[in-house]
Amino acid sequence: MTIWLPTLPADRPKYLALADAIEADLASGLLAPGQRLPTHRDLADALGVTVGTVTRGYAEAARRGSVRGEVGRGTSVVSSQSAGNPWWGGGGQAQPKIDLGLVTGMYGLDPDLGAALRQLAARPDSHELLRYQPSRGMARHREAGSLWCARFGVQAPPERILVTAGGQHALLVLLSVLFRPGDRVAVGNLNYPGLIAAASLLGLKLAPVALDAEGVVPEALEEVCAREGVRGLYVMPGSHNPTTASPGAARQQRLAELARSRNLQVIEDAAYALTAEQPLTTLTSLAPERTFFIGSVSKLVAGGLRVAFVASPQEQVERLELGITGTTWMASPLCAEIAASWILDGTADAVMRRKLVEAARRGEVAARVLAGRDYAGHKTGYFIWLKLPEPWRAADFERSAALRGVVVIGGDAFAVGQTPAPAAVRVSLSAAGNRQELERGLGVLAELLDEAPRPGRAIV
Repeated sequence: MTIWLPTLPADRPKYLALADAIEADLASGLLAPGQRLPTHRDLADALGVTVGTVTRGYAEAARRGSVRGEVGRGTSVVSSQSAGNPWWGGGGQAQPKIDLGLVTGMYGLDPDLGAALRQLAARPDSHELLRYQPSRGMARHREAGSLWCARFGVQAPPERILVTAGGQHALLVLLSVLFRPGDRVAVGNLNYPGLIAAASLLGLKLAPVALDAEGVVPEALEEVCAREGVRGLYVMPGSHNPTTASPGAARQQRLAELARSRNLQVIEDAAYALTAEQPLTTLTSLAPERTFFIGSVSKLVAGGLRVAFVASPQEQVERLELGITGTTWMASPLCAEIAASWILDGTADAVMRRKLVEAARRGEVAARVLAGRDYAGHKTGYFIWLKLPEPWRAADFERSAALRGVVVIGGDAFAVGQTPAPAAVRVSLSAAGNRQELERGLGVLAELLDEAPRPGRAIV
């Protein structure tokens, strides 16, 4: 029998590259469910690595749910029915759930945390990370934040950068500092549920604005501003959640002009900006005196770190620092140090490239399985916006998919205020454990699209 021999890239720790190869080859069919993998010694000799490297690689693959080791029987690939189940899914369900709802950062491609912690432990100043630090963040972390924001085309010196405990925390701080209860903030009429929840918590009123393929429609925004006395604007450049709308340079220029003429404070949330293939033009670069930019590391590097960077106009930095003090005092210096180290040594860029490559491959799966269906997405996007044919409604489709073991998010979850729920669902391409699982889940959705909804209740 020919030994399975993967190719391990040079820019990735060997044990992680081995786990990635197992997952990829399982998804592509090069490895079959139940197939026995080479012994640790045989594979180490074939690859020219240590036995310990193979042991760590197999252990990482087992953690991801791709393989199972049994005493006396070696290591074998796990069946497709059990590989890739999310950790919160439990073990007693009759029908495993395929998560196409939550948009994650493809955990299997996250950086090597163990190596980062070992390097950190060897530093003589590591104890500083267990102490209280300035609420705006340590100088080194703000320098890394400045470099990270530059990835999005935002040029802001460290003096204008603040470190927050993730993008959601940044959003909460900005909304609470820039606005007062009762203030109105203009937003796309379909939007990120975390924004809706934060506004409700703070007593802010969201003023829904019509969207098109480039996001917020300027004429609709001007009308809402004139009618409702709006004080702020929230936008997502690059790829809007959930519609994947992406504004071009001319649209952004028009929105910047409106923000100035209407004296709007602008929050620009770039959570998915780099997952869109077209060039990115930010409002921050066009109207830096009134725009607050959120650059999170969650989706592109590692979500569990809970680290994001805010680029602020200089005159607002102290107010935002007080907002951080009043919510969580400071972002965790330990997490911020790991994020900063990865940004400064190039790890973050390498991880981001790997994740975008994997996103493109998953997009190809979606294009094949959903060929001929009406959906919007980007080549390297983490999710798609799937429009439903008559007579499907979003809630019915979401429920029917769940009954068949697939989780998607219906359009009503994104509707702002009394905006009618669209006949569409957001489908995550990033949460499935591997491409094989993603293809199964999308196949279920494709079958549902060809069926009629179940009859509702009869009411007289």
